[in-house]
Amino acid sequence: MLDSSVEKLAESKLSILYLLHKMNIPMSKGQICQFVLELNYIEYFSLQNYISEMVETNFIKEIKDSEKLIYINTDEGEKMLSLFLHRIPQDIKEKVDLYVSSMKSKVRREIETKASFFDIGDNNYVVSCGAYENDKIILEIKMTLASKEQAVLACKNWKANTDAIYLDNVMKLLEK
Repeated sequence: MLDSSVEKLAESKLSILYLLHKMNIPMSKGQICQFVLELNYIEYFSLQNYISEMVETNFIKEIKDSEKLIYINTDEGEKMLSLFLHRIPQDIKEKVDLYVSSMKSKVRREIETKASFFDIGDNNYVVSCGAYENDKIILEIKMTLASKEQAVLACKNWKANTDAIYLDNVMKLLEK
């Protein structure tokens, strides 16, 4: 019989694998944290350690996506999950399932919204913003801005307001 702290550790890591499995799209650390902290199931610093350990042991893969890291299960992580799925309490599985059904489209939209900038000299920056669905371009915009602060703000605002910018502004203007 495993002692309770080891059992809790295994259960916590399996729950993270289960979340990534059910979501079936890469998630940022912030998105994983948001879910886990909403459940009040794993405390923040433990979660950070679990994610790092799971990357080191090749149960999840860390991918650099423009300016952030995203995570997916590896084949080893999927095997581990299938072998020990029964160790995740049913109430946790139900909460994950509910979260996935309500949040998957939002998480997908966040992953498929990209914004970046680069310096072209003379204190000018080219900002590239895009929205993608199933690897197809929905909208891409490139513009030159006169300061790094403007470029950072444009990227931040694009990511926070893509739907409003695209649907409420661009599409309405084009449909006139």
